[in-house]
Amino acid sequence: MDLNDIQSELKSRVAKGLNFGIEALEEVLVPSSDLYNEYILLKSKYNDLMYVSSLNTLPYEQIEIGLNRLRSHVLAIIDKLDTDGLKQQEVGSELKIKALPTRRANFFKLLDIHFHNLEAIRFIEADGETENIISGREAVFNIYWMNRHKFSRREDIQGQAGLGILKGHFLELFSSESGMLEVYFKNIKHLLAYSLDSEVERQFFLDTVKSLFSRFELALIFYYALCGIDTEFEGLVKKARLMEGMDAEELIVKEHLKYLL
Repeated sequence: MDLNDIQSELKSRVAKGLNFGIEALEEVLVPSSDLYNEYILLKSKYNDLMYVSSLNTLPYEQIEIGLNRLRSHVLAIIDKLDTDGLKQQEVGSELKIKALPTRRANFFKLLDIHFHNLEAIRFIEADGETENIISGREAVFNIYWMNRHKFSRREDIQGQAGLGILKGHFLELFSSESGMLEVYFKNIKHLLAYSLDSEVERQFFLDTVKSLFSRFELALIFYYALCGIDTEFEGLVKKARLMEGMDAEELIVKEHLKYLL
């Protein structure tokens, strides 16, 4: 490979995933070169960012800003490569799959957070003077079914006019709740964004995310995305094709499913 081919291949690795670009760059750099010191600084920042992201203390938007800066830094190092700074004249033909565990570990930590948030959802069922506290998936079922039941006999919820009525109802619901649903949906947003950001692992991550939800959870997610409370969430749901294969009969108006496909 000449220098241009090496640079082109390294950039293609970055396109497949920042972790792959970083690993491939290490393969070709001479440890004694000035660029190698720059590379070590970059890799240290990358590892620190991956650790912080695993703690779920930063919103995904902030993590993405950090990742974009690191991508730009990697590309800048690649552009500055010269033949004297290379320890080999080719890039390994196979991706270094050892770079995947960090990303998978972070993904599964997000899954743990999802189930924690799901169990934190509560629904209080009152029966006379007694109260029954329901949690988890059963709580989601009751929350959704209670809201669906409110429209069971209404004839004004069809078509565009009905779409506006339902959007307004769920926007008010999600805007005024205590926050237990808010953190649940925020982590789903993080999961979708994280899954879509990984070219190599994307399908595995997305298939896993899609397997998480009961049909009633998916219906509640549908109305959260539809109501306009978070347009980025709506965009991620569409991009991930989360509603493909959903049973439209679970929606209040089944014809509205098309708006999130």
